[in-house]
Amino acid sequence: MDMFKFAIQMEKDAEALYLDLSAKSKNTGISKLFVMLAEDEAKHRKNIEILQKKMDTSVERGIAEEIKTVFDDIRKDFKNLKLENDALKDYEKALQIEKKGMDFYKEQFDKAENDNSKKLFEKLMKQESYHYKTVENLIEMVKKPQWWVENAEFNPKGDNYY
Repeated sequence: MDMFKFAIQMEKDAEALYLDLSAKSKNTGISKLFVMLAEDEAKHRKNIEILQKKMDTSVERGIAEEIKTVFDDIRKDFKNLKLENDALKDYEKALQIEKKGMDFYKEQFDKAENDNSKKLFEKLMKQESYHYKTVENLIEMVKKPQWWVENAEFNPKGDNYY
């Protein structure tokens, strides 16, 4: 399988996983979060397909600020939050997928021979890193709900971060 087919399949798999997690979620905020991650993965796939066709690609901004808002909403409505401990294994699987994506895009960035490819893979690395942090925060929220509400920081680090 070539690099493009692998990357496209990886994004499709991540999108499908997030849509599945959204459908399984009993919490509206968590469900919305997974839909947003799925939409980002679909954008990644489209950008890779554009690059594969040797067209110039403009890398769209991700969902960082929207994710922060969802976490803030969940924190504010904590008393009504139904924690999804049964989904913890699925969240950990999502974390592994994001780690795999970060590593893969780093490897492709290092191999890239033109500016468009480097630009795309650098952006995808950052976005997958942000997705990793998002899922990591979700896992912390489920494992330590009271601590998370009182202490968690989930803030994008400005426009250059994501």
